[in-house]
Amino acid sequence: MSLPAATIRRLLNVPQVSSAWVGGGRSLDKINDRVFGAAWLDPEDQAIRSMELSQLPPTPEHLMRLLVEAIEHPRHFECEPCRPHTIIVDDRELQFFLRGIVAPLDIQVEYQAHIPLLDEFFEFITATTTDNAEDIELLPREYIPLYKQKVKELAQLDIWQCLDSIIPLKIHCEAWDSPTLFAVLVNPQRANHDFGLLLYRGEEALRNFWQQIDQEYPYIGEDDDERLERAILRNNCLFLNFTQINPEDLDDDLFFVLNGQLYTIDPGAIHPLEGMRPFYAPEEAEMVYVAIEALIKFWKKTKKQFAQGKYPELNLRFKIPSSCHFALSYEVQVATVPEMVSNIDDNSEESNLKFHIPIDTEAIPEQAYILFKLFSPEELQKLPTVVSYYQRGEIPKGFQGYPVLTIQTKKTAAGALAARIAEEGGIHHLTVFPPSEAEQVVILLAQTNANHLWLLDTFDPENGLLLLDWIKEVNALEGACGLAVAYGMTGKTRMQPTLKQIVGFFETSLVFSFVDTQRPPTPQPIEIAKR
Repeated sequence: MSLPAATIRRLLNVPQVSSAWVGGGRSLDKINDRVFGAAWLDPEDQAIRSMELSQLPPTPEHLMRLLVEAIEHPRHFECEPCRPHTIIVDDRELQFFLRGIVAPLDIQVEYQAHIPLLDEFFEFITATTTDNAEDIELLPREYIPLYKQKVKELAQLDIWQCLDSIIPLKIHCEAWDSPTLFAVLVNPQRANHDFGLLLYRGEEALRNFWQQIDQEYPYIGEDDDERLERAILRNNCLFLNFTQINPEDLDDDLFFVLNGQLYTIDPGAIHPLEGMRPFYAPEEAEMVYVAIEALIKFWKKTKKQFAQGKYPELNLRFKIPSSCHFALSYEVQVATVPEMVSNIDDNSEESNLKFHIPIDTEAIPEQAYILFKLFSPEELQKLPTVVSYYQRGEIPKGFQGYPVLTIQTKKTAAGALAARIAEEGGIHHLTVFPPSEAEQVVILLAQTNANHLWLLDTFDPENGLLLLDWIKEVNALEGACGLAVAYGMTGKTRMQPTLKQIVGFFETSLVFSFVDTQRPPTPQPIEIAKR
């Protein structure tokens, strides 16, 4: 993963100094068990370059976002924007993560096991800090009148009534840092009077967005701002938000009037390593302006072909003059991507089909706990020697926690369930279906290698947080996980089964919103031993 080219150029324009900064994160136990801090400090100037409190432990991506802030917008009022020569961290994983990302910025990354200054700083983190947020120029000044005119022209098109918030349009120009953008409308029907445009930087970024909609957003509660923010910050896109406001609330000149209502224009960008910023670099302002002009031209030529919900196969080319450089023009291609949209529809149809495929709701004993566990490499290594039924699969190397869905029930029932899984040829995969309009529950299923579907459990969105955390661990291992059957549901081992209480262990994978009962049965070898 790397920073966008425009961001690298922007940061390289910041002067570099010879100083070394220290950075990292800590749990702030003295304040609250669920409060964490992250910061970058300049020991030479005795200054806080950037700092943030959170309810979740800071990730390497989080520390990278704070480093960008420390370089461009230091928190301390006496600090000037600058790049350090060296940054020092006390976490090996963070060092390896940052080293490749900041190399284009000519920044060295060093490791130091103990950084006293960080410890001292976090001990006094409750001290008052001043928020010296400076006024940021959202757009280069020369683009403001151009955007006001062009955005209004886009907002007046009936494209907002014809496309929904999933259907993309592909915009390609070889002259851009990100040659291919995928335009997606935000709130096209304007249900709450605010709407906008997302421009995803590449097909992978767009597919990640779709994956979040299908796999993660359904599990985020309405009040869970922290999880929602983390999900949003994993996007890779440029955005334009159009927000309806009252005239007395207008505090800048970046706005337009539509149907008698006043709307502000809020540009910005999101990148997993840079975070969210509320402005465009000059080359981004140029690129987005050209993309908007291309969208307008495309829609005016093709809108009749989108009648009655159709999504035709189209590919048009335009020559778009530069907005500020009169001798420059761009060859821009705008196209529909029906093959990508058909994949969405296929996934949706598969999701709906789950209610028409027979599901065994009694395969799992009624008296059972469904537990979400992480097994260490050492525990995983011992399992083949203690269980009666073992299905081998592909386990990634170098993991620290292997996600295991554990079914804990009574001893007799555990033996019978593990034996039945073995008779079915093992577990083909686990799958999760998010809530639908008809069923406001998350459905967790297992498909056996005999092509039978078993209902493992259901969760409403509010109590599915443990499942969501477990899914994140599975995603970190690219879908690899296990299913364990154990006994000991009463007494000291209730909800905490020991390795010796595991009767069957089946290495498998988690595939989201997917069943395939039409495939040929594929029984896997099950190692059976009498214990």
